[in-house]
Amino acid sequence: MSNGAGAPPVFEARGVSYRYRGVAALDGLSMRVERGERVALIGANGSGKSTLIRVLAGLAFAESGQVSFLGEAVTQERLRDESFFFPFRRRVGVLFQNPDVQLFNTSVFDEVAFGPLQLGWPRDEIRAVVERTLDRMGIAHLRNRAPHRLSGGEKKRVALASVLVLDPEVLLLDEPTAALDPGTQSEVVRLLASWANGPRTVITATHDLDTLEEIADRCYVLERGRIAGEGSPMTVLHDVGLLTEAGLLRPQHHKHGRDVAQPHPHAHWGEV
Repeated sequence: MSNGAGAPPVFEARGVSYRYRGVAALDGLSMRVERGERVALIGANGSGKSTLIRVLAGLAFAESGQVSFLGEAVTQERLRDESFFFPFRRRVGVLFQNPDVQLFNTSVFDEVAFGPLQLGWPRDEIRAVVERTLDRMGIAHLRNRAPHRLSGGEKKRVALASVLVLDPEVLLLDEPTAALDPGTQSEVVRLLASWANGPRTVITATHDLDTLEEIADRCYVLERGRIAGEGSPMTVLHDVGLLTEAGLLRPQHHKHGRDVAQPHPHAHWGEV
């Protein structure tokens, strides 16, 4: 999907490296995401997906290389400038894998209202948009509940609502269906699928290959902090060698003949 002739990509990473506790989490990684794309970052645990989400979000910063948003470098210095900080935070929403990381208010209503309050929206507007978002996410009945007392699935919905309430142009989602019951997982997948061919740019870190074709137009496969492959969900899902190398497929041992077991990297999806 093109951003238009000469227009910069929404996000571009060029030669980005980042170390976490002395270990390379990103190692010379380069990638780009155009406006309106739904891009999946797939890889086994420890491949660098979550770190890349944090670097794109301006919550961690490359030790070398550069990340840009709409052609402008995302750096600590730029984020100290209110003229960049507030538009960037307004336009880019982030959902963490663990909702407890981003839920800290005393009620669900206050949690969802927090972002608009920080951006100085009028209180009547905040009340109206929060009520609409609670209804949309099916959590209006939880408005007065304390977030820390909710179930894992309810917490995930509240965290997502706290992001969507700002109607961001770009969403960075880290394992949005992790630790959800099947029903809630299906609802989140339907929401991600509904954004196809729309104006919103969505970057989803996941190891769930079963939903890839529904939630993404294009995929990057990460392995040890590098881009191991790229392509459409259909192309990537049929590249058994790539997925096996990236730790996303488990070789299956089958018997051929009497008492002979041989490994085959068949496409049995699942977390490694």
